[in-house]
Amino acid sequence: MELNYVVEGRGEPLVFIHGLSDNLLYWEALATTLKDDFKVVRFDLRGHGESPLGDEEITIDTYANDLKSLLDELDITKANLIGFSLGGAVAMDFALKFPDCVSSLVLMSTFYKCDDGLAEVFKQFIDALDSSFEDFFDFMLPKVLCPDVIENNSEELEFLKQLSSKTANIEAYKMATEACFNFDVENHLSQIKVPTLILAGKYDEIFPKNIQEILSEKIENSRLIVFDNLKHNLLVGKNNVEIVDILKKFYKKR
Repeated sequence: MELNYVVEGRGEPLVFIHGLSDNLLYWEALATTLKDDFKVVRFDLRGHGESPLGDEEITIDTYANDLKSLLDELDITKANLIGFSLGGAVAMDFALKFPDCVSSLVLMSTFYKCDDGLAEVFKQFIDALDSSFEDFFDFMLPKVLCPDVIENNSEELEFLKQLSSKTANIEAYKMATEACFNFDVENHLSQIKVPTLILAGKYDEIFPKNIQEILSEKIENSRLIVFDNLKHNLLVGKNNVEIVDILKKFYKKR
């Protein structure tokens, strides 16, 4: 699988893994700053951005194996992983499958298993995608952003919706969502030994704060930071600056 990717900067490898229906551009603000200190790798998950979907069955393992192949191609034997939402699940799966390849984890607004509550959420994703990408975007927006952010950026968000709809791979997004139904690493989280930072929004409606709290309890060498003013999407406005500062302190301490 030939994934679309970008490599910037020098230093210790830092790999970003985006979420459902996103692409490597999601990380632009963080990558622009962190490439001064790290070799920053961003890539599109298969079926997202400019990466092809392929004809294999899609599971979280599939994405983790794709990442391993990419790191092998780039001659990267060990890396720090940052995963958002679906990307966080991929990062955990990768860390469990290839523990010697991971230096640290940053898990943003993610989940470790699909229970009945999350299964219902994922079904809603699929129903919205069955309608159209625009309906999916409108359905997701109030779940990932606070009302004031939506109100203050309404024109930009409408532009983003129309732009994204032109290249959206609905089949790939549905397959990615379906892969989440079978994801469950709860009983293996204690095997993750690397330093782990968990970032969460207090008002996350997709993967609520209590999921992040349990995740932090089950990963021994972890720290949880909850943002009081955010929902699912943490990279909003001035929070980018704060998160970069948090990440730099985390990597320095590690």
